[in-house]
Amino acid sequence: MEIVEKVLSVAQVIYTQWEQVKGCKRQFQRLITRIQILLRPVETLQAQSAKHISPAVEKTLWKLLGTLAQAQELMRKYCHQNWLQKFMNAGNSAEEFTLLNEHLGDAAQGLSLLLQAEQKQFFLEACEKVTWSKEDGQDARADRATLEELLTKTKDAVNNVHGEVKHVVSKVDNVENKMDQVLQMMKDLQGAGMRRDSMEITEIEREHLTKTPWTLLMENKNHTLYKGEYHKFPVAIKVYRNPVITCTQTVREIFKKEVEALKQFESPHILRMYGICIDESGLSPCFSIIMEYCEKGTLRDVLTKEPSLTWKIRTQMALHASIGLYRLHKTGEKPKVHGCINSSKFLVTDGYGVKLTGFELCKTESSIKRNFKERKQMEVPASAYISPQGLASLYHKYDIPSEIYSFGIVLWEIVTSKIPFAGCTSQEIYQKVCEQHYQDPLGEDCPSDLRDIISQCRDYQPSNRPTTEGKRFPILRIFYLQQ
Repeated sequence: MEIVEKVLSVAQVIYTQWEQVKGCKRQFQRLITRIQILLRPVETLQAQSAKHISPAVEKTLWKLLGTLAQAQELMRKYCHQNWLQKFMNAGNSAEEFTLLNEHLGDAAQGLSLLLQAEQKQFFLEACEKVTWSKEDGQDARADRATLEELLTKTKDAVNNVHGEVKHVVSKVDNVENKMDQVLQMMKDLQGAGMRRDSMEITEIEREHLTKTPWTLLMENKNHTLYKGEYHKFPVAIKVYRNPVITCTQTVREIFKKEVEALKQFESPHILRMYGICIDESGLSPCFSIIMEYCEKGTLRDVLTKEPSLTWKIRTQMALHASIGLYRLHKTGEKPKVHGCINSSKFLVTDGYGVKLTGFELCKTESSIKRNFKERKQMEVPASAYISPQGLASLYHKYDIPSEIYSFGIVLWEIVTSKIPFAGCTSQEIYQKVCEQHYQDPLGEDCPSDLRDIISQCRDYQPSNRPTTEGKRFPILRIFYLQQ
């Protein structure tokens, strides 16, 4: 069943990536629809929990996985193109989509083996290659017409500007300069033998961190956090003060052991760790941890500063947070819990992408930081995230249902932008949750599907809460696609 999970996982990433596509919208929409149709028998196979599948079906699934990877790469390409690049590449797109759809059509034949006779007939009719070919032609023409209309409007606007010839020449020069910059950057990356999305977690040499002044983000008694650059990509650099262990060999051994465990948590929605930097040029070693930089800060920061977010953005953030937690719980033979889920443990990128954080390189960090007893004024009381069972007993075992309750509070924050249990003391929260079974209300405008998910996550009874193992939790993906 490993191949089934891989196929569904890649498909979920494609669904998320679809909203960022800027070119060939009609053709990509059709591609998404076909992928959804093809995944119906795969989802049925997952629901049946079949331990063995036929060699023919398994071979088809591996080929489908490769096709989905190609679709993901094509989407990434069109996510970052401006309208001029889209117009210039419009002719090439038809060939790329034709090849992808041919591969999907081949997969349909193999996947039909999983269906009953009447289902099989309907499925094969939906995947009819002749029909697909006709639809592909219509979509390609529609996308081309959209680009041509945009080009015509742009030309008209330029013609109304005095000295339009110089303006166009200037724009072309700018495009060429940008292309030169991109080519140079690609050469620099190739020279470094790396790409951003394939960086290994490793010990980083100090000279690989750009020498231009770092931007101070925050500081406390334990560490100072800066924004810097690693191979020209923005990163967050946590520099530790007065480390407990000053033996670099000991820190390196702890770090190397932890890296092996961290590799399994690679996900677009879990904060990426690039590694540790040990600077031994001074009188005593300086330890730093280099991690992915998220421009907007914590999820709580965003909800406080931007209370009027659209439902599209809120749903996207809920989806990304769900995927991050799902990835954590589903990794390894035994489900792993985070242990401290709250809205400050999710970081937000400039495009409102959400990434789970708070557990990376924790052993390495614990070995070098000092523990200071300082009282922090928290914006949200910690008890707001504790499950009813955890509030009722200090000896209650923290498990996945406990974590799902905490996540339900985070989802409530995403939907409302409000502080959970605002103004309540820990004792008052205990009385409301444990004695009254109270839940902070959701607004009337909250979509029903999302309302149900949040209510289930915050249910008083642990057995009624959804889990990442069940069928209810991934409904966020379905809801997201309906927007």
